[in-house]
Amino acid sequence: MTSLIRREEIKAKELFGKEVIDVNAKVVGKIVDMELNIGKATVLGIVVKSGLTKKMSIPPGDIDKIGDKVVLKVAKEKIRKA
Repeated sequence: MTSLIRREEIKAKELFGKEVIDVNAKVVGKIVDMELNIGKATVLGIVVKSGLTKKMSIPPGDIDKIGDKVVLKVAKEKIRKA
């Protein structure tokens, strides 16, 4: 079972390399980067690499749980390319 992070804050380095799973339990890929709005000091999304070259951007609102893996609220097909 995936252990959940129960705190409000997490360091970016803790996210990098985590496997991302969609709402249907399909593997999306692994977190390789983050998109930030420096002016507003906000996270716009996490960048997930799937396969050799495909990258997708996932906004924070599409994330359901963060633990050993990141579980999404949406299907892989609904994620936009980065």
